[in-house]
Amino acid sequence: MQIRIRAAASSDVGRVRRLNEDAFGFDLDRGLFVVCDGVGGSAAGEVASRSAVDCMLSSFPEAISDPNAGGSELEHAIQTASRSIFNAAQREPLYHGMATTIVAAHFDGARMWIAHVGDSRAYLLRDDTLHRLTDDHSALAQLRRNGDAQGASPQELARLDSILTQAVGASERVVPAVTMLPVEIGDCFLLATDGITKALPIEQMRVLLLEARYPEEACHNLTEAANQSGGEDNETCVIIQID
Repeated sequence: MQIRIRAAASSDVGRVRRLNEDAFGFDLDRGLFVVCDGVGGSAAGEVASRSAVDCMLSSFPEAISDPNAGGSELEHAIQTASRSIFNAAQREPLYHGMATTIVAAHFDGARMWIAHVGDSRAYLLRDDTLHRLTDDHSALAQLRRNGDAQGASPQELARLDSILTQAVGASERVVPAVTMLPVEIGDCFLLATDGITKALPIEQMRVLLLEARYPEEACHNLTEAANQSGGEDNETCVIIQID
């Protein structure tokens, strides 16, 4: 069985912010896909996100001899990016405090490996159902995992949702969450920043993905829908279609 993989990406500044602090990159030959969101309010978030993407693309190996090493190679590349960004922030006062989220995927021909830090997310559309594959590294997600979110006001929930418990470059070392799943023909993977995932309900994202005829159209539809919902944040996505 021969598998064809297609990919597309889109990034938009949105309708409120003046600067796009998101970044993305992918390499079809290596099956590597990356989306980053410079942490809002931090210095040089756009530098951190672009640096993380560039570091992933440069440090991830051209070929992996161990078929089970996809996840560890993603983790190693993320660690390299975090160390590089952290050290740059120590050297340059203008960059002090910069950091970024990251969600990265590697397709090894049969499986998709996914690693993330922060609240940029990965989803899988399979058999007309959209499955969320990642759990945010945020104060709100931590509270919910502990079962302590009951009774919190909407304002408090929103505040906690904006607090990341991990970000690439915030420290020299991070702990990426890594997962793997076998790929099936017809699968569609979505990597996206919170300008899309928190602006659109999952059902709307599902419909937009199903209605699109090709990945480029799906990317455009997601960013456009996020803008129509207010465009309060930068919006970036990468879509990977398995045929």
